[in-house]
Amino acid sequence: MSNSHSNHELSRAQTALAALGCDAALLSSLANVTYVSGYEVPIPIGAGAEFAYGVPLALFGRAVPEGCLIVPDGGAAAAGEQSRLGELLAFDTFDAFSAKDSHASFIGRIGEALRQAGLGPGAAVLGVEFRSMPYVVGALLAAEFPNITLVDAGPALQQARMIKTEREIELLRRAVRIGDIGHHALAELVRDAGRDEFAIWAELTSRMYRAAGREIPIVGELVTGPRTCVVAYPAGPRARTTKPGDGALMDISQRIDGYWSDCTNTHIIGGMMPNAEQTRYARASQAACEAAMNALRPGNRASDAWNAAEAAFQRHGLTSAHYAGHQIGVAVNEPPRLVAYDQTPIEVGMVFAVEPGVYQGQGGSFGARSEKMVLVTEHGPEILSQFDWGI
Repeated sequence: MSNSHSNHELSRAQTALAALGCDAALLSSLANVTYVSGYEVPIPIGAGAEFAYGVPLALFGRAVPEGCLIVPDGGAAAAGEQSRLGELLAFDTFDAFSAKDSHASFIGRIGEALRQAGLGPGAAVLGVEFRSMPYVVGALLAAEFPNITLVDAGPALQQARMIKTEREIELLRRAVRIGDIGHHALAELVRDAGRDEFAIWAELTSRMYRAAGREIPIVGELVTGPRTCVVAYPAGPRARTTKPGDGALMDISQRIDGYWSDCTNTHIIGGMMPNAEQTRYARASQAACEAAMNALRPGNRASDAWNAAEAAFQRHGLTSAHYAGHQIGVAVNEPPRLVAYDQTPIEVGMVFAVEPGVYQGQGGSFGARSEKMVLVTEHGPEILSQFDWGI
């Protein structure tokens, strides 16, 4: 495990929490633990999530500037390879051959870590995440550290994560490349009608797995025909066989090494030319995406990108169906979001997924969403996604 001097994400978190007057911070959300530690905290699903009483936690502070990662023992090997914090503490989970008390072990490790961080009976300020801190952690703090004052670290960490570090940008570039593979596969697979959505999804995700070298979390939607006319995310795939002239919309997000990509494209199945309304909707969403991306420049605000997208829709006689996009990083959807009321300044180092969409609605047959990822540079937006629009 590397030291904190090369962990710029931890340094940013430390600075943000010090500004709140925190002596230490105990983080509990998947995104923030991943951010400060570099450990790709598993998405809690399956047996591993049930074997452990608690969740991975990250602790750092004045007495432990290099930080400490607390994980279930089943994840200790991976955490040891990936973590950029100074110490790793593992707590017991289920064991098939001897009885283990995962609850007691979890609480014991947290208490040990807090004491190593210099916390005890005296007064101190501890940053925690009000949104995600387990209740048992709060009970432990009340019982054993009664003079600690808790402050919500969530908003400060959200702000610290807003500008991506060089390491984060490279990880996001890698995630985008994997997403591009999925979209290139979709463009190939929709040339011929007759495949069902399951087969299309299976093939394109298989190619993404191969490119990543392992299985990775992949979520989103693949909808064809009438299901493109409404937004019911996540949606798909389904056991529907495609027909010539159907619309096909895929919004796919995948996580690799803790970072996400999120991109969408719309196609016509079977090599058919789009009809007039399909063309209008597709061109409107593409123009809105390109206008919003172009507005992501230092000095502008998030609302400027929304306004640019909406103006493009209006030129096609349509209007926005939802927000125009969001930032992305250790979470697939991060602020600022591209909406009319968000006045957050656009700054160099932000990374956005820009995704304006427009849909005919229930009873219709078509909708279009166009989404690419963009890095904000001092010279303007750098489009990271490398796939062509499908229509």
